[in-house]
Amino acid sequence: MSSLRNQLRQVIRRLANAPMFTVITLVTLAAGVGANTVVFSVLEGVLLKPLPYPGADELVGVWLTAPGIHLKETDLSPSDYFVFREQGRTFEDIGLYARDSASVTGIAEPEQVSSLLVTDGTLPLLGVQPMLGRAFAKEDDSPGTPATVMLTYGYWRRKFGGDTSAVGRTLVVDGTGRQIIGVLPRKFHFLDWEDPALVMPFRFDRSKTHLGNFSYEGVARLKPGMSVDEANADVARMLPIVMSSFPAPPGFSIKLFAEARIGPNLRPLKQDVVGDVGNVLWVLMGSIVIVLLIACANVANLLLVRMEGRRQELALRAALGAGWARIAGELLLETVVLGLSGGALGLGLAYATLRILVATAPSGLPRIHEVGIDGSVLLFTLLAALFASVLVGCVPIFKYAGARLTTGIREGGRGVSQSRQQHRARSVLVVVQVALALVLLICSGLMFRTFRALTKVNPGFVRPSELQTFRISIPDTQVKEPERVVRMEEEVLHRIETIPGA
Repeated sequence: MSSLRNQLRQVIRRLANAPMFTVITLVTLAAGVGANTVVFSVLEGVLLKPLPYPGADELVGVWLTAPGIHLKETDLSPSDYFVFREQGRTFEDIGLYARDSASVTGIAEPEQVSSLLVTDGTLPLLGVQPMLGRAFAKEDDSPGTPATVMLTYGYWRRKFGGDTSAVGRTLVVDGTGRQIIGVLPRKFHFLDWEDPALVMPFRFDRSKTHLGNFSYEGVARLKPGMSVDEANADVARMLPIVMSSFPAPPGFSIKLFAEARIGPNLRPLKQDVVGDVGNVLWVLMGSIVIVLLIACANVANLLLVRMEGRRQELALRAALGAGWARIAGELLLETVVLGLSGGALGLGLAYATLRILVATAPSGLPRIHEVGIDGSVLLFTLLAALFASVLVGCVPIFKYAGARLTTGIREGGRGVSQSRQQHRARSVLVVVQVALALVLLICSGLMFRTFRALTKVNPGFVRPSELQTFRISIPDTQVKEPERVVRMEEEVLHRIETIPGA
C-alpha cells in the first residue's frame, strides 16, 4: 500500500510539472467522457429505466385495431371500458384517460387551463395517491353525484399559494361547481404528457352508452403471471360481448361495426410513452462512442510525445533492473489518474449540460423529467473513464515498456530523431483518428440531410407560417341547446371572417 501511495505521489508530481500537457489531456478526456455520460443519461432515463410507477412491468396500453376500415390503431370506447373492467380475466383493473382543457372562474381572474379526464381507477392502478385529501372513488365517476376535481401540485401552489384549506373548497370549472377533494404529489407526471392543472372524472352514464365513440386511451394493470399475449387473447374474447351488450348509435348499424373487424392491440405501457425515439438514441449513443475513441487517440498521441522526453529515464531504470511489469504498472497508473480525473471533470460538465437539457425540455424527447445523474450513470462514467485510461495507456506501455527499452540510452546518446517505429506508431494513431472522424462526419451529414428533408416536406397548403389554429369551447352548462351552440359558432366564424387578412 505504501508503495502504491509513493507511486501515486510521483505521478501527481510529474503531471503537476507538465501543466500544459495535463490540462489539454484532462480537457480532451472530459469532453469525450462527458459527452458519453450525457447521452447515456438520456438513454438510461428514457429507455432503460422502468416507468416511475409501482410494478411498471405489469402496466399495458390498451388499444384496438380495425383492419376492416384500414385502421392499424384506434382508441377505446366507453362500451369497451365497461365490459373490459367487468369481465376481464387478465386485468387487475383498467382505466381510461384523455386530455382536455377547462375554464376556471370564481377565483381571481378567469383562465383556461389544461385538464386530464380519467376514470376512477386510472390513477390508483398507476400507484398514484394524493398528498392532500383523497383520490377519486367510484361515486365521483358516476353520473348524478356531486362533481369533484383534483388539483396538481403546480396549479395548487400557483392558484392557492399552497394553502391546505383549498381541499374542500368549490372550484367553478366550465360553469359547474366542483369540490376540490385532493392535491396530487409534486413529482406526479402522467405518462409523458404536459402536466395538467386539473384532474377530473369522466362520469360516463352506462344507460346512455352506445357502441363507437373511440376517443379514449386506455391503461390496464395485468394480474400477476399474466402476459401481454394472454391479455390480447382476453380482449379478443370480450369484443363480441361488447357488440352484443350495447346498441349501435342512432343512424348507424351493428353491421358497420362488424365489418370493421375490431381486434385487440395491447402492448407494454412503456412503449406508448417512449414511442420510436429508441432507435435514434441508440444511433446517437454509437456516434458519441466514436467521439470518445477519437479523444483517446488524441490523448495517446500526446502521451507518445511526452514519453519521448522520458525515454532516457525509462531506459536507465530498465538498465538498473526495473522489470517490464513495474514500468508498465507505473505508466498505466499515470493514465488511470488522468482518466479518472478527466472522468470526474466530464461528470461535472455532464451534470451542467443535463440541467440545461431538462430546463429546456425539448418536445421530441420523452420522459425528460426522469433524465439525470443516478447510480447507473455514475457507474457508466467510471467504466468509461477506466476504458479510456486502459485504451490510452496501452499505446505507451507496448511502445516503451518492452524489452528494447534499453536501446533508448544508445539512441538518446546519439541524439538521433525519432525512429521509424516511432513514426509508424504515431501515423497509425493519426489514421485511426481520421477514419473515426470520417465515419462520424458521414453519419452526421446523413442525419442533417434527413432533418433538412423533413423540414422541407410540403404540408399541402401555402404559407404555413401564417396559419394559426385555435379551439372554441362552449360549456353545456351555459348553453344547453345544441342548435344554439351551432348558431353561436357560426356567428363567431362570421366575425372572424370580417377581420382584414383572415
